[in-house]
Order: sequence, then C-alpha cells, then structure tokens
Amino acid sequence: MSENTLTIGYDSRGFNSNQLLSAIQQLDSSRFVGFAYGSGFEAQPELLQKISEFIPLIGNAASTVAAIKNPLAFFAALQQLNINHPKICSALPAHDAEAYLIKFSGGSGGWHIRYASAGGGGLPAGHYYQHMVAGRAVSLLFLASGDGIEVVGFNEQWCSPAAGMPFRYGGAAGNAELSHSVCQQLVSSATALAQKFHLRGLNSLDAIVLDTIVLNSLVQPACRPTEDERVLVLEINPRLSATLDLYSLLDHSLFTRHVSACLNQAAVDSDIRLNGRSHAHAIVYASHDLEITVAVDWPQWVTDTPACFGPQLTFLTGEPVCTVLVDADDVETAKKIAQGRVEIIQNLLQSLNQNNISS
Repeated sequence: MSENTLTIGYDSRGFNSNQLLSAIQQLDSSRFVGFAYGSGFEAQPELLQKISEFIPLIGNAASTVAAIKNPLAFFAALQQLNINHPKICSALPAHDAEAYLIKFSGGSGGWHIRYASAGGGGLPAGHYYQHMVAGRAVSLLFLASGDGIEVVGFNEQWCSPAAGMPFRYGGAAGNAELSHSVCQQLVSSATALAQKFHLRGLNSLDAIVLDTIVLNSLVQPACRPTEDERVLVLEINPRLSATLDLYSLLDHSLFTRHVSACLNQAAVDSDIRLNGRSHAHAIVYASHDLEITVAVDWPQWVTDTPACFGPQLTFLTGEPVCTVLVDADDVETAKKIAQGRVEIIQNLLQSLNQNNISS
C-alpha cells in the first residue's frame, strides 16, 4: 500500500539512527502528516526526538517513551499508583537467582528476556531483574487522549521458545474472555498510567493474570492480594502494538483515530466498533537453516511473506519467516488453529528446503 519503501539497518537496539535520519531528511516533509512508528525506538528515544525536529510524531513524545522505558521511573510510578507488579531489582538475590528473569528495558518481541541464573557477569546497562511469576499472559490495547482511554480489546499472548530465547513472542489472539475483575484492573491501570505519562494514541499494556494467589512477598506495592486481585502489570508499550492487527480489520478507523489523538485533532468516530470474534496471528520462525530455490505457494492466510531478490530464500535457524492469520469464534479456537498453521508452514518450508533435499 506504500508509495515507496526504504530498507534501514536494524540491530538489538533498533534502527540504525544515521541511516534512518538520512532517509527522513531526504523526504519532502510538507507532503506528510507526520511520522507514525511502532517498535524499534524503545532503546533509543533520542532518535525519536531528532525525528520530531523534522516531522511531527504520530505517537507518544520521545520524553514519554524515555520515561516509560526507564525501569526505575516506570516501576516507581506503578508503586506510587498502587498498581501491582512483580518485584524488580538491580542486584540479583544470591539465594533466589533461579526465580528471576533478566530483561532489556528497550527490547521488544520477548527475544531479550532470559533466566537470570543463565546470565552471568552482572547486569548489563539498560537491563533489570524481575521476579518470575506463572500465569496467563494478557494485554490491553487502548486508545489514549486528553479525555482518558478507550478500550480497543483484551488479548491473550503466547511464547514460541527457542534456544537462548525462552520467552520469544509467538502470537496473540484478540477479544480474550477475561473476568470482569481482571478487565477492571487492566483498564484502571491503563487509565492511571495514561494520565501519569500523558499517553496519546494507540498503546498496549502487558500483564500477567496469576494462576494462584501470589504471596505478598512476590508483589509490589504492599497492597494485599485478594481473590479478585490477580493481575500484575509488566510494561506499557507506548507505541503501535502488534495486536493492532487483531482489530484493524474490524474497525478501519483505528489508525485514523490514532493519528487524531496524537495530533490533538477531533476524533473521526465516537465509538470503536468491533465484534465478538477472535482474530489471531502467530509468527513462523525457521526451525532449521533453510535454503529454498523454488517459488513458495503461500496459503491465503499467510502474510508478511519474504521478498525474494535472488535465486533463493535463505533463513537461519530462529529467524522469522512469515505470519499466519486466523479468524475464529473464540480465543481458544483461534490460538489452536494459529499454532496448527505455524506447523503447516514449517512443514511446507522443510519440504522445499534445498539443504534437506541435498542431504
């Protein structure tokens, strides 16, 4: 759908800043409303600030992203707002190391999360330790403006573990069925955080719904958990989220409303219009090194397919290949079909793999 596309270098910290700034500065900014962004800036919000000096941001301000992705600032805000979250620390308790994860505050997609006991060598810059809790991974996609927040949808997420990446993002299903209490806690937390950090546009809040009552020693702040208090907030993604895909087909005005909220314009529609079905997506990762020299007949429910600029497609083990899509009556069905379709595509790719044929 784009008039033009540019390829920019990308690594563990996000976009190559020199390449991206050079590309943007060559554009005629008068032709554009603004710069809409997703992931790739959490570790370097200063890049967003430089971009904003050339073209308006369609998203949160660079200072907002910097504050939310600063673990000390963000978790201090959770503490101040009485929002439950897993314990975090900058020094790993020697007697309880296996109970902690190490996370990169500027990471996305779960690739950066690993067990702290496997880390070694102390805490790298921009990382923090967080107590590991078992539960259901959920998120809330919401639209924030000066008037508060508007719920877009509640989602369930899952991992696609790989060697060295036990919490790699696997996929998500929309319109998750959550209890009234859990929904209330998610909305309340998102509302308070939106006001605290002056959020604008589409954002998402990630949380864990606990399997069991969590002991007071595992939860901060000191508000006592009850049967209804089972949600622990993990983070806010102050940007366009992958879960936007789960709803944009149901309400085509979502991106327009994101633009309006970010640029302080009047909303085009008064209500977000969705239905009760569950859309899901799942990432297909290469389970082995792949070398494909023939055209792939992708099913209609596959998107993000790789472009082939040479005689073959090559993927290393663990690299993302494409995305599968699902539309179902409920989350459990959508999740099951999505995971089945991932397996179908992996089998298809393996059957076409030149390395496999050669051997």
